[in-house]
Amino acid sequence: MNATKDLLSGCTTFRCSFESQWEQRAKGITSMVAVYFPKKFFAYCHWWNSVTSKKCGYIWKRVPAKLVPLLLANYSFNDHPIHFIEVSMDSNERLSYNSVKKYQRHPGCTAITLVPAGGKGMFPSRNACPYGVYKFSEVGIVEVDNIKIAWPKRAHDQQSIPLAEIVELNAEDEDGIYISKIKIRNVSSYKAAYTTLEPNTQYTVVAAGYATYRQT
Repeated sequence: MNATKDLLSGCTTFRCSFESQWEQRAKGITSMVAVYFPKKFFAYCHWWNSVTSKKCGYIWKRVPAKLVPLLLANYSFNDHPIHFIEVSMDSNERLSYNSVKKYQRHPGCTAITLVPAGGKGMFPSRNACPYGVYKFSEVGIVEVDNIKIAWPKRAHDQQSIPLAEIVELNAEDEDGIYISKIKIRNVSSYKAAYTTLEPNTQYTVVAAGYATYRQT
């Protein structure tokens, strides 16, 4: 062992800790991409190394459409957009883009980001490892610029709530203001604006939704 250490003592890779290497890698991440081929596969890429051409990501086959939003939320990074591309193939085996969208977690989100387990499962957890498992931070994959790769302690599955909420971005969101869509539109849950808003006061709209309460 000592002879091995002496041999590697002059190696710059050996002298640079894995944590330092990860920090430099994470600081270079600007966005992610996910590709969905309905009834075929879902693939995502956290980053691509332009020097080695290596990609960090995975492909799952036969992913139902209803599961896609959950995967986008769980496998995206905080404060970084994820580009979502849906493709299809015609009878001549030519690919076409059905849609190209961009999503991002809500500003201020500090949730963790998943990576697949050893068995490449979509929903890894520390409790699912019978012999225990190190935390990512314990092996050098620490938090960098609000990027936090980790596994939740408790088991979860496709019926679980997302680790974070994501919103679709468009050109109007370039100034950093994201408006969330209200999913539960129950009139009893909200107050009329004239009963709560103050005159001559500026407010920021963070969520919006609509519904027909009366038939006319």
